[in-house]
Amino acid sequence: MDSGEHSAGVFGLLVLASVWLVSAGCDGTQRGVEAPRAARSGSSAAVEHSEEATAEVEVEGATAEVEVEEATAEVEVEVAEVRVLEVVATAYNSVPEQTANEPDLTAWGDRLVPGQKAIAVSRDLLRLGLSHGVEVEISGLPGRWVVRDKLGPRWTERIDIYMGEDVAAARAWGKRSVTITWVPER
Repeated sequence: MDSGEHSAGVFGLLVLASVWLVSAGCDGTQRGVEAPRAARSGSSAAVEHSEEATAEVEVEGATAEVEVEEATAEVEVEVAEVRVLEVVATAYNSVPEQTANEPDLTAWGDRLVPGQKAIAVSRDLLRLGLSHGVEVEISGLPGRWVVRDKLGPRWTERIDIYMGEDVAAARAWGKRSVTITWVPER
């Protein structure tokens, strides 16, 4: 994959925010108003909802009907940048044959435990916001995976999926092209 493939189709920004405003009705009920918004990263979306109503108010045994002209709720939402990228994915294990002196110790000093959903990333991906602790979704695999390790400098556009001590599972995975999705740290 060359750098020209970082087009909108492969390396796109998808920004979505959906806000639910819940206003208490004068009759004690709750009303929800969904307000989806899309914007560029770093911007905010303001959502406003107004409603007219009447309410019956009881004070010390006397009842009066009160008209509520307008009630407004406003919510400001920080819009997150979502990144999508196609990379090569291989798998690795915490066994002495595949790693340095301490097979369960990562380049960032984390201790890996079999069953943990962890990945190593090539160093070029660090510049794209795939830094230590970032959660990643990987096409074809359930759940979220966490960046816990770095690959050697010779690799680019690549992730390595941690598969504990199950060498057979890592071999069965082999080398595949996958799509990863993440929200970079700010």
